This record gives sequence, structure tokens and C-alpha cells, in this order.
Amino acid sequence: MECKVVQPWARTQDQVLTCKGWTLDNLLKMHKNFLAGDRVPVSKTTEEVIATFDAKGIPAVIEGLQHLPGWKDDLLNVDCLADDSSIEKVPVRNIHNNVDTKLSLLDFIERTRNASPFVQPGESERLYGKDLETPQSWIDWLHRGNVVPSCLLPTTDNLLVHLPESAKVDTLMSYIGTGDTFTPSHKDLCASHGQNLMCYTENDGSSFWFMTRRQDARAVADYFHNKLEHDIDHESYVTSVEDFARAPFPVYVIEQKLGDLVIVPRTSCHQVVNHGGLTVKVSWSRMSLKSISQAVYYELPLCRRVCRPETYRVRLTLYYTIRALYTKFSEQMRQHTVLSCSTDLRNQAQQITQALRIFDDVLQNECVEDYVSLPCHLSSEINLSCDFCGADIFQSFLECEECSSDGDPCTICPECYAEGRSCSCQLMQPTQVRPLDNILQERDEVIRGLREHWKTSSEDSEGVEFATKAYAGFYT
Repeated sequence: MECKVVQPWARTQDQVLTCKGWTLDNLLKMHKNFLAGDRVPVSKTTEEVIATFDAKGIPAVIEGLQHLPGWKDDLLNVDCLADDSSIEKVPVRNIHNNVDTKLSLLDFIERTRNASPFVQPGESERLYGKDLETPQSWIDWLHRGNVVPSCLLPTTDNLLVHLPESAKVDTLMSYIGTGDTFTPSHKDLCASHGQNLMCYTENDGSSFWFMTRRQDARAVADYFHNKLEHDIDHESYVTSVEDFARAPFPVYVIEQKLGDLVIVPRTSCHQVVNHGGLTVKVSWSRMSLKSISQAVYYELPLCRRVCRPETYRVRLTLYYTIRALYTKFSEQMRQHTVLSCSTDLRNQAQQITQALRIFDDVLQNECVEDYVSLPCHLSSEINLSCDFCGADIFQSFLECEECSSDGDPCTICPECYAEGRSCSCQLMQPTQVRPLDNILQERDEVIRGLREHWKTSSEDSEGVEFATKAYAGFYT
């Protein structure tokens, strides 16, 4: 059995956080800055309603999914989960000592079922299954069961789908726990949109969520850093009810029960505490263009600062998104010339233009004027990350084959190198993943296509101006 001790969780109390005695009504009455999260019956949920929650950046719950015809109790249960899982060992964490181990799924489920609903005096083991692989049968149901609103499915408005197979990122995970197991306060990676569905419960199991608004992200970071003396991006602080109560921003409290789909806003800080009996949840993240923009300009620098792995490969996702969007756009332009001013094409052009603006800022940090002389890797599908900060390597990096770890060359991102980080011998070689000329030629092709479109549609003068200036050349 594999074991490892990870960074200890910080706690404000000598005892493990417990939700014994909690009720939603009592929590909401106890503290004036605690607010109930909005709950909307699935029968009244529309794309407009969901878009409103997203625009406001507030947490919400879509309830009653378990009553829909497509809900399958015979599939969505813990025994079926064990039968369908192809994984022999699953990673679990003991919340008492923060030790990660691997157990058979059946053994883990049995221990979880036998555990008391709440922490007991002298207890030394309470296991939580976090980030577990979801069975394919459950994934198929999620996509085809006609239960989850289509605009929230893992493939809807999720730019990660454009990544090639060799670079795919899996954001769909399962969680199994019993009362008093938890996920410490954190934000979802890279400003992604979060969704979390309670699929199964035993003995009235539920989960309490403490969540913040998107607009309070900076205030949350300041509060954790200055008052609680921890960094929210470390995902290591177990926040007490009193900590949340003293916060200078509203905290939304939600009790998630069977059939509840929790919508997590981008950059929302949230902590989840399981309550009562065994629960099984499935969660997934989506990266929209808004997520990409916020990640590039705000979240990735924060991840670098705390050395949190990027995981979602933001810049590579942006690159392949532009390629995919332009392929679709140019094909429609060829087939429907007389409709080149249509609303659909105009929206596509605006989306590509927005993506290109972000991409140009990415390229500014990836390019040097003598890039032609730099060596390139033969394969553009390599998966590299900075050995210091964990940032995904998109185009440029520094490498030293003499200073290797487990046979792999030492790899440093340009930002870390500029801050003085290097290998032991200090003889790192600037390197590129792929020829930069190829990227610039692809970019210019997209700009030319946009210019042709804007010639027939002057409704977006800003887009015309961008396309005209951008085509003048990247370095001008």
C-alpha cells in the first residue's frame, strides 16, 4: 500500500473540524454575513437563469435532478460505482494525519460505511476519497441522460475540448466521503467554472458548502493572507465557521443533498464539509474564454507565486481554441458567402478577435527577436512544466541536460529564469517547443480571414481596427 504525507492542513482549533449539530437554518441565523445560496428547481431552470448566476458571480443550486425521468438510481449508487470502476486502488486521505494512501475501492467503501457519522474522541482514522476516477458508465449517463442542463455539461462552452488527445485534461472527478470529511478552502483551478452533482447518499448524508462571490476574490485573498495568515491558493487551510463569520464579505452557505447540482462561480473560494452518512459527488470544470482571460492575466501569476501546478494548460488551450474556431469560421465563410454578415459569423469573428487579443499578450512573453536561432523540440506535443513553479510550458523555456532529475533535463520557465532561478551549473539553453514562425504564420492567416469578414461588416469598428493593426505585423 502506497503512502505519502502531504503538506499539513492548518487548523484554527486543536480538534478536527466537525459539523455535528449543524443545520442550515442555525448556521444562517448565527452570523449576519451568512447568506443562503439561491436554489432553483430544475423544472424552472433555463439558460437565461444560469447565465444570470454567471453574470452576477454568485453561487447557486439547481435542485430536484433526482426526480427527472433520466435519473438512474440503479446506476448512481456506490455499489455500482465499485463494480464499474476499472481502478484497482484509489487514493484516499486520512483527515487526522493528512496521510494519502491507496486502498481497494471496496475496502475504502466498507471503511467509510462503518465509520461513525462524526469524529469520535480518540479517533485516528477518517478517510476521504478525493479526485477519484469516474466510471465511463457514469460519464455516458451525464452526457446522454438528459438530466443535467445542456449548457452546464462538461463539453459545453469548455475550450479544453479543443486540446489534442495527447494533451487532454481530465476535469471530471468523483468524491466519496462520510461526515466530517472535507475539502479545505480553495478556488477551482485557472478561473474555471465549477459544477458539482450529489449523485448518491446513505443515512441522510449531505454536504455543507461555504462559498464566496466572484467579485470578492481579492478581498478573500487579503483576508486569508492578512488575518488568517494563510494563502488561499495553497488549498491547505481548514476554515472554521468562526473564521467565515468574521470575514469582511458575504459567505453563501448551502446544504447540498441528493440531486442537488451546485454551480461554483469562477474564482469563488469554497470549502466543503460532508455531513452525516456516506455521500458520492461528481464534479467537473469548464474553461470558457472568460476563464482563459482571467487565468492569463490574474490566476496564472498567482499559481506561479505559490508554485501550484497549472494543470489546465491554459496557453496551449488558447492556441488550439483559436485554430478550432478559425477552422469552423473559415469553412462557414466559404460555404455561405452571401451570409458573411450573419449574426452567427459576426459572433464567431468577435470571439476569435477576443481570443487573439489574449494570445498576442501571451506571445509577447514567449518571443525573443532572435527566435530563429533557438533549438526546437522535434515534437510539438510534449508535456513540460517548470521544475520550480509548476507552470505549463507552452512555447519558450530554458533547459539544461546536465542538471537532470530522474533522467529528465532541468526545465525552467522564462518568468522563473528572469527572477534568477536556474539549474546548478547556471548554463541553461533557451529552447522552443515548436518553430515560432509556424505560430506567427497561423496567426497572420487568422488575421487575414478576419479582415475579409470585417470588410463586409462594419458593425464592429473595434474589431476592424484590431484586425487592421494586428495584420501590420507582430513586432511593429
